[in-house]
Amino acid sequence: MKQQKLIESLQEGSKEKFKLKAKLEPKLSHGGRESVGKRKSARPFSAKVSQHIVLKSKRAKGAWSLNHRKNQSKITSMVYVYASRFNVHVYRFANVGNHLHLLVKATNRKDLADYLRVLAGRIAITVSGARKHIKRIGKFWDTLCWSRLVKWGKEFHLVQRYVFANELEAIDQKFRMMVLKNPYLIPNSS
Repeated sequence: MKQQKLIESLQEGSKEKFKLKAKLEPKLSHGGRESVGKRKSARPFSAKVSQHIVLKSKRAKGAWSLNHRKNQSKITSMVYVYASRFNVHVYRFANVGNHLHLLVKATNRKDLADYLRVLAGRIAITVSGARKHIKRIGKFWDTLCWSRLVKWGKEFHLVQRYVFANELEAIDQKFRMMVLKNPYLIPNSS
């Protein structure tokens, strides 16, 4: 007769099984669509590794686009200013228009939480033009920001390349919009 593992012997849905599973299988990602409708849990954090963070908004279109000429430089500035204020190192940053990619490393959990809270709030206020005591505009961000722990080495370099590819995608989108407005930007092949 096969011996049963401890985790298998515990009742499904019990607190003991949940706690044991959390210790045996540490969570690497948090937030985003996968966390909608689930109970709150702590964002995974380690001061030794970096994190890939994504902030997404369906409302970021037209004048509210994160890549709009009025918003782009402000958002880039905020990412780095708040990073220095909260002791967060930004390795790579990409503004794609409707979402942001960040590859960051924080010294402690509180600094990272403060950075994400302030950055997301200030970007939403800057883009939407929201003010106190004026008509409410609703939620700007779709869900909690998604984050994932990224190990050093090959995984770090793959995420760094992925964020860089998103930067290039944003530049390509801007160029296409410019060409649509002014087709004379494309040189003649003759």
